[in-house]
Parts: sequence; C-alpha cells; structure tokens
Amino acid sequence: MKKIILISSLLFCQLLLSQSYVDATGADRFSSTRALEDFNSLKGSVESEELMLEDVLGSMYFDEEFQAATVILNDKKVEEKTFLRYNAFKDEIEIGSSVDQKKASNILIKRSNVGAIIGKETYILIAIPGSKNPEGIYVVELFSQNNHKLYLHRSKKFVEEKPAPSGLGGSLPARFEDQTTLYHTSLTSPLPEIVRVSKNGILKLFPEDQVRLKKFISQNKIKFKENQDVLFVFENFKLEE
Repeated sequence: MKKIILISSLLFCQLLLSQSYVDATGADRFSSTRALEDFNSLKGSVESEELMLEDVLGSMYFDEEFQAATVILNDKKVEEKTFLRYNAFKDEIEIGSSVDQKKASNILIKRSNVGAIIGKETYILIAIPGSKNPEGIYVVELFSQNNHKLYLHRSKKFVEEKPAPSGLGGSLPARFEDQTTLYHTSLTSPLPEIVRVSKNGILKLFPEDQVRLKKFISQNKIKFKENQDVLFVFENFKLEE
C-alpha cells in the first residue's frame, strides 16, 4: 500500500508595530495600512511537493495533534490564541484552525524573534555554527540557570526502504526514526555545542569543576543512558557561577 504524504508550506509571519498586532492566523488586525503592507511583503508563495513513501512506518510528528498554543514575537505573547504542532521531519511549526485539523497549509516563518508555546513547551530558534540550516533549528529550553542553558532538539529521520539482512528475505519498510540532540550554551561559550549523553560529554562542559562533578556522578550512580540523566546533573549539581 502506498502512502502519499502531501507536504505543503506557506511562509507565515507575525508583525508587531506600535500598538498593533497580527493574530496567528494572519487575520487583519493592523492599526495602519503601512503595517498591513509590511506584513504582506513578508509572505511567501505556497510551495508544494509530493513525497512518495512505500509502507512508511512512524510519523513526521512526535505529536500529530494540533494544540492550543501561543505565538511569541519579540519576546512578547501575541494576544490571539491559535493551534500549532511541531513537524519534526521538516523542523517547522505548523498552523491550524482547530484541534481537529489534520493537515496544515501555513507555517510560522523562521526568524530569531519568532517562537511558540505549544502545550507546556516553548520553542525557539537557535543558530548552529556550520549548520546547513542558516535560519537555525527549533529547540525546547530544558534548563536555564547559573549562566548555563540546556536545549533539546527533536527530529525525525526518513529512512528509505531497503533489503532485509541476508537470510531473512523480503525488505525493511521505509520509516521515520526518532532522533534527539542536546545543546548547551553558557556565558563564556555562547555558541551552541552538542552535548554527548555520556560521563565524558558532561565533564567536557565543566573543565574547571571536574573533581566535584566526578564525585557527584559517582555518588548518584548516574549511568548516562538518556537525556534525562544529563538534565538531572544540570538541575541538581551546583554549577559554578
């Protein structure tokens, strides 16, 4: 059985000028004609492409449902409720009109001053040095304290159909694989760097405090098998200012 996924995107943005604002569905909520013209100039044309997938397992989303959400513009909440979901395959935030909507025709434009609160998580863009995505990637902030920040990036990797291992016969169906990556920034190292989920990966972040950190890891018997183990260190180890 073939599954055809139609991926449609329409660049979408919010513009806030003076006392005016635009709601998250693009409704006409401007205090001046100039503001409306500026908003229209930031719109892009619809780009559509069809991705033919054979017996696809999994989903492009960690959560396929649209949720009541809030758009953040220039660190301020846009005073209009909307419905959003995160497409982890395309690294896009999709816009819907209700929780029952299945497909999205609009997305939030990727700009450093535009983010979103979806459920209990706040999505922001961070620029990754050397990345093929110059506009940045969406991350969720897990920790922010003592001049340190820890971010989580969720993604989906599409793996094409391929022959099964020798002797098994048949083929392995195409699928979406879950992937997560942790990033760390600090006052002294403002550029995001990947955090490896390992003891050495954590020690590398705090070269001036490795003795105490090694003792803390040993006392708490941390095995570093998942992201939560890294977050536990950040939340419970007293980091130096």
